[in-house]
Amino acid sequence: MKILVTGGAGFIGSHVAEAYLNAGHDVVVVDDLSMGFRQNVPGGARFVEMSITSDAFTEFVIGERFDAINHHAAHMELRVSVDKPVHDATINVLGSLRLLEAARTSSVGQIILASTTAVLGEFVDLPATEAHPVRPIAPYGVSKRAMELYADYERITHGMSIATLRYTNVYGPRQNPNGESGVIAIFLEKFLKGAVPTIHGDGSQERDYVHVHDVAKANLIALEQRVSGTYHICRNSAASVNDVVAALRAALGNQNDVHHGPAKAGDPARTRGSHDAFTSFTGWRPQIELADGISQTVDWFLQRGRT
Repeated sequence: MKILVTGGAGFIGSHVAEAYLNAGHDVVVVDDLSMGFRQNVPGGARFVEMSITSDAFTEFVIGERFDAINHHAAHMELRVSVDKPVHDATINVLGSLRLLEAARTSSVGQIILASTTAVLGEFVDLPATEAHPVRPIAPYGVSKRAMELYADYERITHGMSIATLRYTNVYGPRQNPNGESGVIAIFLEKFLKGAVPTIHGDGSQERDYVHVHDVAKANLIALEQRVSGTYHICRNSAASVNDVVAALRAALGNQNDVHHGPAKAGDPARTRGSHDAFTSFTGWRPQIELADGISQTVDWFLQRGRT
């Protein structure tokens, strides 16, 4: 199949593009390189530098006649979304809607959208299933929820096959340590540079961490099985920020300092998702335990530092 991966120079998107290439597909990556890196694009993929918010992108999608689209291009900085909600919505809402409309116009057979359990807001039921109340508490979650609703509209009204995959906290090799998202990469980068990272709050806040290789596999399965609907992609486990710091210290073999700052606005105290629905439908299960995944991530960052 000829597949477009938007955001394919980014952390998750590059792993998804790689999984599609390894499965024998023809992959085209579109990325504006605002957060991604050209070197992340896997060999064998055709790369086009372009913003998903442009008229040129609409014309590109219609003209290329893709069999499938995997949409990972997004703005994902929570605090920036609070400060600049219009910027956040321009990319996550209008860019996604532009993609969906162009895909429908050009009769794309399968679409996979990267969403987030941030659409749920505060988790009131753990682990959260797809039936959990949806009450986002930050503009980032609101914009992703808007994308999901437009996807529902396209499914119901136009019969499009669209899989919406809600991730919990994804981590692993190639994660960008220079943004605000991705505590494992951020802390690891600071530890390796001898800097002191900041824990927002007391460190007891819990997250459901899922390795990027497991996420890429879920995206491949969603493509191959032509999944349609909304599903949680997670581990159904929880680790605190303090647990992550301990695992990083163990993998690095030293006791690095941290200090504490104020909690982030719009950041839930606990996240934990259930992947039972996606597992029942597809057979997918996360394979990589957190300690092993952190060790792999540390190895990648160390190797990157040597090259």
